[in-house]
Amino acid sequence: MDVRGVLNATAFFNTILSAEELDQLASATRPVRFKRGQVLLRQRDLGTVMYVLVSGTVTVSVHAPGGDEAVATLEPGEVVGEMAVITGERRSATVTAKRKVTALEIDKAALAPLLAAEPKLAERFAEMVEQRHAELAAHDRGSQRWSGGAGDRRQLAARMTAYYSG
Repeated sequence: MDVRGVLNATAFFNTILSAEELDQLASATRPVRFKRGQVLLRQRDLGTVMYVLVSGTVTVSVHAPGGDEAVATLEPGEVVGEMAVITGERRSATVTAKRKVTALEIDKAALAPLLAAEPKLAERFAEMVEQRHAELAAHDRGSQRWSGGAGDRRQLAARMTAYYSG
């Protein structure tokens, strides 16, 4: 698998990271596979990894008063789990493989050297997280109950900087 190529084709990273930073991230990333029905991420868990979907689809669901509610289906090229990994907050949703999934696993340790070398990356990642929250909120007007209340870009960048420096 061309890990660097997948990262370069992923909007979440190719608009934020330089070619050198993409190379560094690719070297710290590993491919993983999930069976149909397997949970990739569980709502309320601490976030230590995020995934770039390479193949397959996943369902994003949240706990609701009437039971779990599917709020999105994500496909290859999309990123899941980034909000918790970037801010240190608990997971805001559960992500389950709809069919067999291959993904790239990126953990906090893979991102830490990038942020240490280029502190402005926190602001750019915060912008992407803010955009993701807006997309999710547009899908579900009641999303504040599960989005974790990300806050604005400056707050996100500050939380990310604090999380990665401590």
